[in-house]
Amino acid sequence: MLRTLVIALSLFGASAWAAGRPADYILVAPPRQGLAQANAVYGRIAHFLTQATGAPITFHYINNWLSYMAAVHDNTADIYFDGPSFIGWRIAHWHDHAAVALSGDLNFVLVTKKGGRSPARIDDLIGRGVCAFSPPNLGTLTLDSQFPNPARQPYIVVIHNFAEAARNIIDGGCLAALEPLPVYKHQAMQFPGKLQVADKIPGLPNQGFSLSAKVPPALRHKIIAALLSPAGRAATKPLRDMFGHKRLVRVHDATYLPYRKLLRAMAGF
Repeated sequence: MLRTLVIALSLFGASAWAAGRPADYILVAPPRQGLAQANAVYGRIAHFLTQATGAPITFHYINNWLSYMAAVHDNTADIYFDGPSFIGWRIAHWHDHAAVALSGDLNFVLVTKKGGRSPARIDDLIGRGVCAFSPPNLGTLTLDSQFPNPARQPYIVVIHNFAEAARNIIDGGCLAALEPLPVYKHQAMQFPGKLQVADKIPGLPNQGFSLSAKVPPALRHKIIAALLSPAGRAATKPLRDMFGHKRLVRVHDATYLPYRKLLRAMAGF
């Protein structure tokens, strides 16, 4: 059951790094990369924003999900780059502001083995094994949102990468996986004739930058303008390349607010 994978965030209010937080405005991002790569991507953006706005902005690396979720829950940072579930929740609970996001939508598809008795739609997964990452992975939270009744859900086979999901589906270790569409397209070429799309999820707004309500309006406007400028395009190139997107676009609170509900599976949210 999905609920059994909910992380117990007992560290809320006790984030070690927040206690020694400097006076700078802090930029954070989820712990998807090692320190060196994260600094090369987000540290570069923080340095650019400092130069462009005149405000001291520092990237703070967070190396685990517990600490990142604590930062989100307590709103201890000032500038975030993350997904629609986090952005929507902070807008609702802390009156943060959506700012700039990667272009396009996030599209998830239900991937199953080709042939045989595969599920035809999401509802067919009730009581069946589904390969998924531990929450708060966005795909897992999106899957969870399709099953509001905790007594009628699939059970999760925890994976650590999408290649593992594909092998499990083909070998019968799980029935399906909810994957980003670009991931499925890559897998379809890697495992020709083995996988298929059984169902689709309506597109979600993309990952983006959001700003804490603690950021003054004048500085907020400067940050948004800087990120959308030609110089901002150069500074964010490693970030856009990492996620395969050509540009950043202005986004607004109303687009992200409905997705606050995706975090309902997480303790404390």
